[in-house]
Amino acid sequence: MGVADLLAVTATLDAPRIFERSVKLSQGRLSDDRGLVSMGRRALYPAPRTTLAELCAALGCNDCTALLPHLAAAHAVHFGADDGIGKCYLEFAPDTAPAPDLVFLALKWAGTDKRLNRYTSVTHQSHDAKAALVAGLVPAGPVRDAMLACLDLARDGDPDRTAVVLHVTETGSPRASVDISVADARLTLADAAGLIAPVFAGFGLDPAPFLDAHGAARFGHIAAGMDSTGAAFATLYFGARQL
Repeated sequence: MGVADLLAVTATLDAPRIFERSVKLSQGRLSDDRGLVSMGRRALYPAPRTTLAELCAALGCNDCTALLPHLAAAHAVHFGADDGIGKCYLEFAPDTAPAPDLVFLALKWAGTDKRLNRYTSVTHQSHDAKAALVAGLVPAGPVRDAMLACLDLARDGDPDRTAVVLHVTETGSPRASVDISVADARLTLADAAGLIAPVFAGFGLDPAPFLDAHGAARFGHIAAGMDSTGAAFATLYFGARQL
């Protein structure tokens, strides 16, 4: 299941949708059959629970019951494809979140394996605390350095000089990462090449083909940390557009 399947399945909804691309980097490997389709919860009406279950099933997950109790509290829903992995995220406003500072609750699956991820906002914490979170989750080296530079970029580009940052964890696994929004800096990937290139180099990858193909796209956010096996990774999100 990849981006083509994701777009075909979500095209059955007669509602405004946003599509964002991403690329995931790990040691010696680049995964780019990835994307996210986002919509308001009302896109699932008139039967939101049934529609959510049907869309998840069409994307390869026949049991999304972990999300259903929280659907009514969500204000947006996101469906993702990640090189064979399917994803469904519920997004919450602060006053309806099922746990303090929880922004996203995500179910991710590959075959019969399903994982629940929580994206918790640390935006309200100090800039130094956010930097400490990056240092604690991203191994020392060029990827950590790039993430810290992106953290400063996120702060400096934000209207109130507050970097929007999420701490991501997965139930039952060591997966943990930090996600930094750089959207308010209004940079293209080409503009941010000096930050992006070291991330690629840190995983033994050449950034040139990626930047040649996508340099004009808007840089959205960047994540890095450890996956469920304990291996380091980084992900760049870019090119969000209305469908």
